Amino acid sequence: MQPGIVGLRGALAAAWEEDLRAVRQDSFDMGRGREALVFIQRFYGLISGLRPQIQRAWGPGGHVHVVDSPEIGGPGPRVSQSRIRLRNHGELVVVELFSYSNGTSRPNHEAGLDREIRVAEVEPLVFVTELYRTAVDFLQVALNLDLLLGGSAWLYEHVAANYFVTTGKWASFGEAYRRATREFAVADSFESVLSALGPKQEVEPPNGSNGTNGSAVDSVEMRLSIEQLQRFLETQSDLENFLRVVQVAVAADQDDRRVASSEIAESLGLDSLSITKLGRLLAEAPDVCREGEFDLDYGAWSFLPSYNVHFFRRVHAMDDFLVVEGTLVPRAAVEGTTTTSPGTAFKVEAGTSLPDGIVTFLMTDVVESTPMWIQSRASMYQAMRRHDQLLTSAIEANGGIVLKERGEGDSFFAVFPRATDAVIAAVDAQQAVQSEPWPDRLSLSVRMAVLTGEADAADRDYRSPAVNRCAKLRRLAVGNQVLVSETTYSIVADILRDDIRLMSVGERRLEGHDRPEEVYVVQHAEVQLEAEVAEAEVPA
Repeated sequence: MQPGIVGLRGALAAAWEEDLRAVRQDSFDMGRGREALVFIQRFYGLISGLRPQIQRAWGPGGHVHVVDSPEIGGPGPRVSQSRIRLRNHGELVVVELFSYSNGTSRPNHEAGLDREIRVAEVEPLVFVTELYRTAVDFLQVALNLDLLLGGSAWLYEHVAANYFVTTGKWASFGEAYRRATREFAVADSFESVLSALGPKQEVEPPNGSNGTNGSAVDSVEMRLSIEQLQRFLETQSDLENFLRVVQVAVAADQDDRRVASSEIAESLGLDSLSITKLGRLLAEAPDVCREGEFDLDYGAWSFLPSYNVHFFRRVHAMDDFLVVEGTLVPRAAVEGTTTTSPGTAFKVEAGTSLPDGIVTFLMTDVVESTPMWIQSRASMYQAMRRHDQLLTSAIEANGGIVLKERGEGDSFFAVFPRATDAVIAAVDAQQAVQSEPWPDRLSLSVRMAVLTGEADAADRDYRSPAVNRCAKLRRLAVGNQVLVSETTYSIVADILRDDIRLMSVGERRLEGHDRPEEVYVVQHAEVQLEAEVAEAEVPA
């Protein structure tokens, strides 16, 4: 999460918490009798007040318009190419989104923001929740990013993050919940928060206790991951210290020596509280440290650099760290991972049932993504979040399972029980990517490959030559192209939708494979799909 996005998220969360605090203290003014007017005024004022943060969230590589003048495109705030208008309908507030194209503003119903909100005869907490949910939804669409403020989990995470910053300890779930409910108006019971955020295997209450009277459930630590901590402004200095220790560990790895808290305190000029917090973060980072020795209060510690620490040698920001950490192959056969080849790992949501036997794989990759990252890191970060949303939506809508972004570039890997669904998902994904208004003059182009083969999903792992062949087939593709294997073609040729055509380009020999196979390109009248495949790969 880029610093500008963290800043916008922090400013939005601070305003939200201020209003939740007012509701808790019974001092929030809804303007009884004129709720719709007050809702609209508060909403417009909120967006206007976030102008500096919105501009910084967009990043230095581009420019975003933030205006709220009725003289520019009509009433309602305009952020970049999106404008939102709220209309007073007495007991209701009507929300409408407009998008600018070629200098004109048109309704954008496809964005899903248009709705009616009842604001009269509702509780203040409902009023505040609808106000900020609308603001979050609008900014996410307008800026093409995910603020990670869905649901109510962020509030309890923020309380826990602040507790960590000020005390150097992890709050228990009971303490985090009590602090939140004493300060803010909330609608969640302790049990619902525990169910959503708690480690299920640790929170079963003993002897039938309901977990609200000081039981073991209450005292379970609410430990936040690096990724969760990164979302909050208050934790940024501690995360910067963590990255500095990672760089020290990389250097220490060359000398095969231990890293000690005394060395870090002296070299970085850190106080005892900062050292304690670093100890707790390092204890949860096996890819950074091994053979760690920690005092009970984490006030002093030492560790040997992990065998994996060399992967972090070029890490300069927390985003970089999370990307590297997320692509490392697990050290053991961990439940919920899918390994297809050395250096690649796929993670599956717990509880997801994977198909096996004859299955169809879809692999995708963004073409020439590295120059775009160099051109504008902030804009590309936003674009890739949207890319992930579009592909996930297309895959899941057609019955596929996203295993994980592939650890080599900006890629996706998915599995389907039905070959026809995989081909349709690829076409839908290409259409979505091509229709998307990418930010800052970026133009994402994705190549895809679909291959059917036999694969065993035992122990939630896919180990199959078919996975390797699919990856090599994808390597033949170019941007805006979907290649289909001969095995897939033999299954779908007579049952595929009439608007999707598969055209043979002849035999191709996949890299590292002796046996050539017939390759097909997908064509669709409403989607711009490349039909040519390099002739150089035709076997002699």
